[in-house]
Amino acid sequence: MMIDTATGMRPGERYAVENLERTPNFSGFFLDGKYYLGPELMTAVGWLEGQTFIYDELDATGEPVFPDRVAGTLENLTLVLTDGTRLQLHPVPVHVPEDSPGVMQAKGKLHGKTVVITGASSGIGRAAAHAFAEQSTRLVLAARDEKALGEVVEECAARGAEAIAVKTDVTQGDQMRALAEQAAAFGNGRIDIWINNAGVGAVGSFEDTPLEAHEQVLQTDLLGYLRGAHVAWPYFKAQHRGTLINTLSLGSWVAQPYAVAYSASKYGLRGLTEALRGELTDYPDIHVCDIYPAVMDTPGFRDGGNFTGHELTPPPPVYDPHKVAQAMVACALQPRDSTTVGSAATVARVAHFLLPGFARLSGWLTRLGLERSQRAATSTGNLYTPASGERRVEGGWRQTRRTPYGMVAIGAALLVGGVVVARKYSARHK
Repeated sequence: MMIDTATGMRPGERYAVENLERTPNFSGFFLDGKYYLGPELMTAVGWLEGQTFIYDELDATGEPVFPDRVAGTLENLTLVLTDGTRLQLHPVPVHVPEDSPGVMQAKGKLHGKTVVITGASSGIGRAAAHAFAEQSTRLVLAARDEKALGEVVEECAARGAEAIAVKTDVTQGDQMRALAEQAAAFGNGRIDIWINNAGVGAVGSFEDTPLEAHEQVLQTDLLGYLRGAHVAWPYFKAQHRGTLINTLSLGSWVAQPYAVAYSASKYGLRGLTEALRGELTDYPDIHVCDIYPAVMDTPGFRDGGNFTGHELTPPPPVYDPHKVAQAMVACALQPRDSTTVGSAATVARVAHFLLPGFARLSGWLTRLGLERSQRAATSTGNLYTPASGERRVEGGWRQTRRTPYGMVAIGAALLVGGVVVARKYSARHK
């Protein structure tokens, strides 16, 4: 492995700067001639220009820590600061357990691919980060919660992946462009797989949910995906290959009463993805893959905006979010236009197609369920800021025992109710 004769660094290895008393603390790391900020520090910007280390940071008074933003120069694994202080660079090992699945799959088809995942701090996004880490990919993890991202980076490193965190709000175009640029830099100019997954929700009757909340859901769940596709597209086109994976929903086919903006977003995503595919006739190796999960056991129902006045719980059956992550890996390995995760999603989609009154029945059942749940305070949840609860993959909604009789009753109610409504609808229009 060749060594950079100027800096002393080896390709593919991370290097951190030692910390000494009364010297600046550089919490990031160098990798392949570039500098990456640590996930816990988002108030500075650092990069290399040859051997010159540029570090743009402000002190408590708002003044630059380094005049002209030049921190120093790199010479033979030593950072020589502008005041003459010499700080040694030392390799940062990535500890991978012997029984880690990533060790077994290090030479798989996705080995070394650059994968971007938005909404990676919890739920499906965090599960996807773990799944792609086990494929020994180079992960770029994006979300608003920088602390949680730092945790996911370490979890992915333990699974055999190189990973960086980029604090990103998908509602901001400049931050999405910066995400793509940092991802390409981390991937040596390439972005191989882009996963649009960030999402929020607002539950409540249409008129009781503030207009601003509706707009924020659309900004995140629909326009956020459009921004992701837009910034990834130039890299895909330049490479003549790439895979865009979008997390849609059962709600893309079956409207969700009391979650109007969410339904509008998911229905809109179907149009977005189909239109994008229509522009790829000259690019057979660029793929757009849709994932349609049923209700997943994630923290989403706990963290979302709630304007109902009642506690929110997901309707059964609730599925393991790791199934969605595995479906994403499968699409990355062998792209396909559409993948449904969870048999309930297929059943609901068929029922929606066959029963004209399905939406009214769904609204009646949703309202009935809300009225029977405990009272709860109105909350904007994670609409505008990261959720305050513990960041994790699962929401803890699944029961340890199965409830088949309850599912049979719900299914029967849907079918019988749908038939009744359909007959009334038919009779009224004859």
